[in-house]
Amino acid sequence: MAEESLTTNTKRDSAVPIQSRSTSWLRNISRSNLAGLILLYITSLHLIGLYVFTKGFLLTRLTIPHVSPSYTPSNPPPLPATHSKAVILVIDALRTDFISPYYPQPPSPHHHGILTLPSELTSSHPDHSLIFNAFSDPPTSTMQRIKGITTGSLPTFIDISSNFASTAIEEDSLISQLVSANKTIGFMGDDTWANLFPDTFNISHPYDSFNVEDLHTVDEGVIEHIFPYLQPSNQTKWDVLIGHFLGVDHVGHRVGPNRDTMRIKLEQMNQVLKKVVDLLDEDTLLVVLGDHGMDDKGNHGGDAELETSSAMWLYSKGPPLRGKSEFDNKITESWATYIFPKSNQPLRHINQIDIVPTLSLLLGVPIPYNNLGSVIPECFSYDLDTLEVATRANAEQIERYLGAYGDKAIRSALSNYWSKARATLESVTSEPQPQSESSTKGVNKVTDWIRKGKAAAASASASAGEKAQSQAQATEKDQSAHYQKASITAHRHYSLLALKHLRALWAQFSLPLILVGSLILGLSVLTLVALYVGVRNNGTNWDVYARLALETSFATSAILGSIIGTLAGIYTARPSTAIKVFIVTFALISEIVLVFPLFMQISTPRAFSINRYIGPMLLFAHATSFASNSFIMWEDRVVLFLLTTIPIIYLLKALSAPTAGMRIKIILLSLSYAIIVRLIGAVTICREEQQPYCRVTFFSGTTPVAAKWVLFAIIPLGLQLPRAIGITLVKSKSLAGPAPFFLGYLWRSVLVINATYWVLEWLEHYEGLKPEVVPTISLIKLWVARSSIGITLGALPYIWFISPLCITVEKTIDQSTGEQEVKVLGFANTFGSTYILFFLIPFTIVHLVSQPMGQVVLSAILISLLIYLELIDTRKDSIILQSTFASSPSATSIDIDQIDTSQTIVRPSFTDIVPIALIGFIGFFSTGHQAVISSIQWKSAFIGFEVVTYPFSPILVILNTFGSFFLSSLVVPLMGLWNISPRPRSSIPVLNHSLQLILAFLIYHSTITFSSAVTAAWLRRHLMVWKVFAPRFMSSGITLLIVDLGVILAFTIGVRVTAWKVNKTFGCESI
Repeated sequence: MAEESLTTNTKRDSAVPIQSRSTSWLRNISRSNLAGLILLYITSLHLIGLYVFTKGFLLTRLTIPHVSPSYTPSNPPPLPATHSKAVILVIDALRTDFISPYYPQPPSPHHHGILTLPSELTSSHPDHSLIFNAFSDPPTSTMQRIKGITTGSLPTFIDISSNFASTAIEEDSLISQLVSANKTIGFMGDDTWANLFPDTFNISHPYDSFNVEDLHTVDEGVIEHIFPYLQPSNQTKWDVLIGHFLGVDHVGHRVGPNRDTMRIKLEQMNQVLKKVVDLLDEDTLLVVLGDHGMDDKGNHGGDAELETSSAMWLYSKGPPLRGKSEFDNKITESWATYIFPKSNQPLRHINQIDIVPTLSLLLGVPIPYNNLGSVIPECFSYDLDTLEVATRANAEQIERYLGAYGDKAIRSALSNYWSKARATLESVTSEPQPQSESSTKGVNKVTDWIRKGKAAAASASASAGEKAQSQAQATEKDQSAHYQKASITAHRHYSLLALKHLRALWAQFSLPLILVGSLILGLSVLTLVALYVGVRNNGTNWDVYARLALETSFATSAILGSIIGTLAGIYTARPSTAIKVFIVTFALISEIVLVFPLFMQISTPRAFSINRYIGPMLLFAHATSFASNSFIMWEDRVVLFLLTTIPIIYLLKALSAPTAGMRIKIILLSLSYAIIVRLIGAVTICREEQQPYCRVTFFSGTTPVAAKWVLFAIIPLGLQLPRAIGITLVKSKSLAGPAPFFLGYLWRSVLVINATYWVLEWLEHYEGLKPEVVPTISLIKLWVARSSIGITLGALPYIWFISPLCITVEKTIDQSTGEQEVKVLGFANTFGSTYILFFLIPFTIVHLVSQPMGQVVLSAILISLLIYLELIDTRKDSIILQSTFASSPSATSIDIDQIDTSQTIVRPSFTDIVPIALIGFIGFFSTGHQAVISSIQWKSAFIGFEVVTYPFSPILVILNTFGSFFLSSLVVPLMGLWNISPRPRSSIPVLNHSLQLILAFLIYHSTITFSSAVTAAWLRRHLMVWKVFAPRFMSSGITLLIVDLGVILAFTIGVRVTAWKVNKTFGCESI
């Protein structure tokens, strides 16, 4: 990055710019609009690059539109149904150990030994009750898991984005097969089911699913409706009942699993299950399962062991679920077991999607076409005949799906295993079977053979007296059993192997799209560098360069893009293709045109300067760290180390300052900044991979609630934080105009209101609070949040916009001359004091949506920013004095006190902006987030709302998650405005410097996003790609768009309105 050394960059920008004589079609656009256009162009490049890359990297799973044909007399089921009805109860986030008889050691009194009915019935009726640990394929969010347990298919990583707004399932599913079989289906509970299967249920009682603050409404709704249907008089009105309880999941999100609230909720579920079991008839199968698990904080969404360990319980009053037959190890070795963490007894382990083919066969409906699950063998273990037919019917269904899927690599990898399975079939049936992908002919033939074999066995037993015939039949029976065992083993192995291969293709990759997306993102970094260098080197004439560069770039790319897009449209006969090709081509060519001059002007710096290189060096270190999964896992520590590097360097270079006062000030500010940053970095939550070397400090202990000392601290902190701003402004006499009222009364009141909201939120779920008081607390909390939002989005912006500058005008009479003198207090920081009031508006809304410890962290970040602004300003003053000494013919005659540093402007450097970028990352981690889905704080969606409200709830979650990045982007222009004095009836390059800083800031984030994208694509077959690299890329992509939006708002509103106020007051034009 070619830029002048900070220590030599002291020349004063020209007060009067050279008039632009550009013939550009952009010549009529004002400088402010021109800068806004540049930022919109950069944002569009990021959008295009991220979209193209994501389409290649996170392709959705191929859904086959085929449907398994219904059973008819000519196409009978392979096995007779064992049950005609079923009750399916989903207890959201029911983790395995919540029902397992084998508790982890030591057991928790809050969730172990509470929901005991499954283990009790399994102990007393082992043939009628089965408990499993069911592996929930990540992402472990409700919508994806409902898809899995109804279709038997695998989710894709990008599906997580649909969790706020579920879309209908159009592929073949257990629900659609039940409907085709004329089954009457009743549903009650989580409304995600109603969204996924609209107009499907004959009986439907949906409830809102996202209000994690509500622990009981959905559960009570399910209880209210399900028990009347289970009464004997109403059991003819339905064939399948589905109930989805949400209370356990909401308790986990609200307080975690290690609180008494969880014990109470599990006790309620235990009583519900007891009553359901009492009301069941002998022809009804009960299925109880969790859609996913939860971690120690009650969160889920990722692939941690506790999140994917969900419980499953099958119970039948009538026909037994487990046969009496004993199978040898050759068959049972594929019946996996699982030992829950800290437990010492194994539990049967299955894939959660295994319930799909199992339920289908037990209820007598076809297995859904896209199913990849394997039948649960215990449910068909009456004899070898039944197990063999069930296993093979399942394998044939998967083979049909693979044939339609059409992936040649998978077909080739599995062809030998399928051939072996079919060979065993030939041995079993004693007649060759074609290796076709037809429906169920092979299974039906085997079914006939089984029936004939059973009849023959009965006849043989009647004539047992004939010894020779009996021996022959015994030999034949042993031989057939051998072949059946081989068939069971081969077909089950094939089914499991198919699932393993398709899991490897969880998300497919399109290398052309990945390369094009990476190229656009990579060139966007170079484009930003080119614009940064051009704007910087052209000084106050930056607009001349920008107009010419943009016109050349846009004109060239528009012409070539139109030609290439038209040809693509003609070739494909698709207008949509022409548009897509035009957009991508326009982006690529415009970037190339802008970047090309950069390589024509490369110059080698004359001397090494740590100030020049430390910023790019830190960016390089941060970007290259994404090549290592370990560095990504510990990124919260990495960015903390990178950020503290800069104040340490400033501390070491403090002795070069020209005056003792400056040296002491730089030392104190550097130390203060380093210390407060280290304190901020000490607040964190832990990734699963960081254990046991990480300790959670964001929450209290193992529960996702704030420590009590934090709750006591946030209100006093809200009262005192405006004082910190005021003390800073007093130094430049800028605590004037609207600032005292804005800070001392209005802003302080909103901060206290924000803190009060979280105190009420804690009190609402306080175990010692009387239940009758809770509704009142909830109502007060709701309106406290709404009042804060109203003031923040209404009163604060209005007052800031209509208020004058933060200055005081004093008129005095000169006693010697009698002339009137006008003194303007706050003049030296006119720009900065006005802009910082604007910055506090978005800070307030992020402060509201942040949890108590997050509010403490944000307050500390704000103080650190004030310290950093003063540190950089002091260093600039030092540079100005050093330049003055160097340029003066007689340094001994200079009166330091007479030098007005406020009238000399030092151009910002890239290194200046690096700490602002890094503080955004530290704020992200220290406000309770990591680059994993499970760290999303969903409760923020309900701040000010009782239910999920679009689009506000998603916006609140985004602000909670990425608020620190958003705030860091808004503070960027302040670096170029702080302690800058207007030049009355002249001009000042604040637009130029603000744009330089914004471009430097975007260089940092664009490089990070490009690096995370490239490393994720390069390591796309890495074991950790979906656990580490892909989530980090998605986080980077969202962050990049957030900071793009932030800098656009900062410049088009904050900088422009501030410049307009200054121009209106002093006649000083910002250029």
